[in-house]
Amino acid sequence: MQLITVVLGFVSLIGGAQLPWMFTGSAGYLAGIWLADVIGFNQSEWQVLAIASAVGLSAILITYYLRRLVVIITGFAAGGYISSTLPTVMGWKTVLEDWQAILLVGAACAVILFLWYKLALVLVTTLAGATVVVQHLNLAMVSKEALFVVLVVVGLTAQYVMLQYAPPSEDE
Repeated sequence: MQLITVVLGFVSLIGGAQLPWMFTGSAGYLAGIWLADVIGFNQSEWQVLAIASAVGLSAILITYYLRRLVVIITGFAAGGYISSTLPTVMGWKTVLEDWQAILLVGAACAVILFLWYKLALVLVTTLAGATVVVQHLNLAMVSKEALFVVLVVVGLTAQYVMLQYAPPSEDE
């Protein structure tokens, strides 16, 4: 299951702006893992996988019909995820683990997605994808900070180049 999570993180990192349905599906999958843990279905990996997949597929289907709204809501959740997870994964001691800060960062992500959809989607999907990969990929020889920086640079570059050559459709 960790492999699936890392692959979805890489997909969001590299192609989140071109594939917003994949970004919302990945976020739904992560939310499904969290939901399975909260409900108490974490005894069997198959139960967790089934719940996570159902939530992720539901997010993809809803994104098909309400793309911009769902991406903004997912951006809010991704901002909260980044601000709550990244400091812990990196080992930083900050006040960003406070729920007010999580809401503030989530709201900021939602607002920038509303105002500057395409470029903000590149930034949010890159940061969220890099956070997921760093959280779930344990490389003993590479520091988490260096890995995060490299992933962010690669993700921003790849998505910027893809936006230049194949802009997303204007039906948002």
